Amino acid sequence: MKILVRLSLVDNFRHLVRDAAGDNTVVFANSDEDSLHIEGVDAEVYCGNCSEAEFQHLPNVKWMQFGSAGMDAFLYPALRDSDVIVTNGAGLYGPEGAEHAFALLLSLTRGIHHCARNQTNPPADSPSFQSGRAWGTEINGWTLGVIGIGGFGLNMARIGKGFNMHVIAVDAYRTDKPDAVDELTPLGGLSDLMRSADVVMTACPLTAETYHLINADNLALMKPTAYVINVTRGGVIDESALIEALKAGKIAGAGLDVVEIEPLAEDSPLRNMDNVVLSPHWAGISQQSPHRFAALFCENLRRYLNGEPLKNVVDKQLGF
Repeated sequence: MKILVRLSLVDNFRHLVRDAAGDNTVVFANSDEDSLHIEGVDAEVYCGNCSEAEFQHLPNVKWMQFGSAGMDAFLYPALRDSDVIVTNGAGLYGPEGAEHAFALLLSLTRGIHHCARNQTNPPADSPSFQSGRAWGTEINGWTLGVIGIGGFGLNMARIGKGFNMHVIAVDAYRTDKPDAVDELTPLGGLSDLMRSADVVMTACPLTAETYHLINADNLALMKPTAYVINVTRGGVIDESALIEALKAGKIAGAGLDVVEIEPLAEDSPLRNMDNVVLSPHWAGISQQSPHRFAALFCENLRRYLNGEPLKNVVDKQLGF
């Protein structure tokens, strides 16, 4: 059996994969399409992300382990309608993703983004300074609203408890309430969450059901002192509606690691807003990420070779 890996793995992780593969052939290929055209023809197992154009070079693949947690960019018709088993990185990036979400929030509430920009105190003529917004807002005891209570959401809830927050969450499928969550309701409870929360954090995949889940109507329900934090997928938020809400002062601010079209356009109003903090889609990156992914792939590889159920199997019709 041939196992094709197209992710950058340092040498010690390559040894782990080879050990898990046993006597099977492991090929570590470059990320260019020419390498895939050569090596993919007889591969049964594939590890790495894969575009629709690249998928045609894997005619005999039976199982694909994706590095990404979100699958919205990869479930193209040819893969979705095939018999190929798909597993992803769901749950691997929750700790760093949740930390990043709170980093964005704290930057907003403490005015750190302005201090970093100016290397000084916030200027007296700053709109936020004049309005008394953001320059020392305490988040202790707030109500945290989490949309989706999977890997990202559960870690957000746990960190929120460290700030003595009351944690409310909505989830379309999960019904068992984790200890770190005070209230869990179906997705129908989103309106109540938006009204109650001091900060709303997205932690759901991008699917047909969640596209523009946070829209003008939901943003209008929020407190003018509340914040929106998005570290999962840009399409979960209607970006135009968010910009209008920020301009009108309907919400206090937004921290965005993801946007609808990446990279963000140079002329996007989000780039120059006093109440917005941006980062370039790196919430899921940390020194631990490669370790967690290598461990998952090796565990799944052993399971596959032994005919056992795999972890993180994606429902290709649901999209996660």
